[in-house]
Amino acid sequence: MDVKIEEISPVERELSFTVPAAEVDETLAKIFKDLRKEAKLKGFRKGKAPESVIRAHFKDYAVKEAENQLVAEHYKQALMKHDIPVVSSPEIHFDGLEEGKDFLFKAKVEVVPDLPELSGYEGIPVKSRIVEVLDVDVDNAIDRMRRMQGRLVAAEEDYEAQEGDYLIIDYEGEVDGEPFEDNKKNDALHKLGSPDTLPEFDKALMGAKVGETRSFTLTYPEDFPNKDLAGKEASFNIKVKEVKRLQLPELDEAFIKGFGDFEDVAAFREFVRGQIEKEREEINNQWMEEQILTFLLKRFSFEVPRSWITKQAEYLLQKYQNDQKRQGVKVEEVPLSKHPQKKVFEELAERQVKSMLLLDGIAKKENMTVSPEDLNAHYEKLSNDTGIGVEQIRNYYEKNQEQLGSLKDELLRNKTLAYLREHAVVEWVKEGDEGEGTEKLQEAQEGSEENTEEKGKIIIP
Repeated sequence: MDVKIEEISPVERELSFTVPAAEVDETLAKIFKDLRKEAKLKGFRKGKAPESVIRAHFKDYAVKEAENQLVAEHYKQALMKHDIPVVSSPEIHFDGLEEGKDFLFKAKVEVVPDLPELSGYEGIPVKSRIVEVLDVDVDNAIDRMRRMQGRLVAAEEDYEAQEGDYLIIDYEGEVDGEPFEDNKKNDALHKLGSPDTLPEFDKALMGAKVGETRSFTLTYPEDFPNKDLAGKEASFNIKVKEVKRLQLPELDEAFIKGFGDFEDVAAFREFVRGQIEKEREEINNQWMEEQILTFLLKRFSFEVPRSWITKQAEYLLQKYQNDQKRQGVKVEEVPLSKHPQKKVFEELAERQVKSMLLLDGIAKKENMTVSPEDLNAHYEKLSNDTGIGVEQIRNYYEKNQEQLGSLKDELLRNKTLAYLREHAVVEWVKEGDEGEGTEKLQEAQEGSEENTEEKGKIIIP
């Protein structure tokens, strides 16, 4: 087998093959021989047709079959012999196979990228917020908890609806004098001030009383998700049938028992404070990790296979569409190739793919692994979050090795990010002061490119 390997790019290889004429003829002869044994042709008994008849009748099939066999065999041998780490199916090109002649074909493939020499990732400059929980934060959190357990009660007679109240309404809408999809509904529950509602719609209903009918027009914004309504003026007729207020439970022992065994309200408030601190610390850690990844991506420049970017972008698009559907938003199923935000999804996908590769490379260099203790801690957290037993979760992953492998990859990357956070140079900032000091971070990132030999040059084998 004669094969020439050419590097097209750091993540692409072109393999040029020359299959000797003797092997071509031998392959064709075997195919014709096998066909002769099984062929059923008019005027001949099975297996008795002359070879010349078989060749004339099955020539096109035999040539195609020989092409497939020789391409598959030689391509596979080349990958094994030269240890080529392909990540996608090959693009095969050839002019055609002819008996008595060498068969030439090319295979273009994407390969696993070689990472730059990873060094200097300790001491990355990042900013971190000073986590501070005020009494008003605790008050607001408890108020939200009370609202979640509140109950709707009929408002007093002649009460004027306010933000946060609920209306039972009959509504009907038109655009250009014509009804639109879901333009009419009776006994609909509507919350004044909901973030999912156009402010103009709520403004027209503020102060409404039971039995009142209101008519008004509004213009949908140009970027409204429903393209049939975007930028258009709509008219509405609304009949207010009921006005309900949200009655909150008292902050007493009966209320706090629903969240755990607390000695008194003061103990419950400390529990809430701790939960807020934990949540803000998690958000802060994510912010620090984004800064770390931005630094690494700026410092270490390398290419990744286009197929990886496309696959990740398709995953992100599908996730976005599913999230929109769960929120009740009508989503048009558009493939990535035709999506208007294709570039946005691909840029985010490329960032994620490169980030994962860099984290994997640092983990390998630092000899990091996922221990049984790491897995057990994750299983226990999942159990606490979902209410599913630890053993049931463990058994699920042990029976699904592919999911277990993905989980280990995720845990190892999280472990690597935690390592980078712990070894970062932190500038502490107050909430709202995050914009200060960004020049230092930019200078550090730009300076990292000055010496590529030492700090991140791509090494190609």
